[in-house]
Order: sequence, then structure tokens, then C-alpha cells
Amino acid sequence: MSIKAGDLRQLVTLQKPVSRVNEKGRRITDWETVATVHAGKADVSGREFYVAQAYHAEDVVTWTLRYREDITTEWRLVHHGAQYNILEVNHLGYMRDYIRIKTRLVTGEAVK
Repeated sequence: MSIKAGDLRQLVTLQKPVSRVNEKGRRITDWETVATVHAGKADVSGREFYVAQAYHAEDVVTWTLRYREDITTEWRLVHHGAQYNILEVNHLGYMRDYIRIKTRLVTGEAVK
């Protein structure tokens, strides 16, 4: 796979969930920043729909970034304050150069 450094123009933050117990004894999930990296962005699809009389916009986006072994579907990606849940991690034939991450953005969710 041939990717030029200029193709990775978007700055994204990778975050993983961290569980902790708050002062009231309840288990809550916080997001811990693992890394901020450059990535390429490609819109896969966009659709708008109504569910339970609430408007939602859904975008599926594929990101290409330099190879990382630690990313899982439990993580999320943040770009310009928007949260993208990771749906799939593709190591591109295990060449260890780049990976593709398929993500979904659902608007209306708050990003910490």
C-alpha cells in the first residue's frame, strides 16, 4: 500500500475507556487519551434518519493511520471535538505500515 505523508492531514486523538469508582461508589467510564496522530479521512457513507421521533445523523468514516498494534473496537477516535466509535480495525494484510479504522459518528452525543 502506497500512502504519502501528505495523505495523513487530519489530526485525531485516540482514546480508550477507563473504568473507575466515583465518590458515591458507582462504577463510571472515563476516556483516557492514548495518542494524538495524523490520519487520512475518507467518508464511506452518510445517511439521515428519524428514530423514535428524534433526528439523528449518522456518518461512517474510514481513517488511515500509521500502524499501531494496540487499537481495539472498545476505543474511540476524536476529530475536531466529534466522537467516532470504532467499528472495525483493518491491519491491511499485516504489513505493519498502515491500518484502516472504520468508525461511526452519531451526532447529539457529548464528547468529554
